[in-house]
Amino acid sequence: MTVHTGAHVRALHPAGGRVRAILATDDGPRTVVCDHVVALTGYTGDASLYRQLQVHECYATGAPMNLSAALLGSTGGDCLTQPSAGIEALRNPEPHFFILGAKSHGRLNTFLLRTGYQQIDQFAAAYADAPTLLFTGA
Repeated sequence: MTVHTGAHVRALHPAGGRVRAILATDDGPRTVVCDHVVALTGYTGDASLYRQLQVHECYATGAPMNLSAALLGSTGGDCLTQPSAGIEALRNPEPHFFILGAKSHGRLNTFLLRTGYQQIDQFAAAYADAPTLLFTGA
């Protein structure tokens, strides 16, 4: 295993059964051919996509306020035992806009892929049950 700190992945390409990764580094682009890529990012999501929208973010976590409040108010710090926050915690003041996945947790370290899948399931179920209610906030 080789660790490349201070780099981020710009592109991934197939390379004869392997992966060719183009990394962006302070010293310029670096190409690495490997069997697997494990991204241990330690980042917060890029919010520039929705910076002009009405998203109420928690100043402490960078996560949407409703979800942040629900997560910070839950007992224990074990992400494996955290209950699902529900569709209401995913709402933002911006109509028709939901933040799902890792970005929804901001700087909180409790995000699991399972959590993202649950969020998508909750969103899809709410939309299937009442598409107009989901988007009107009523």
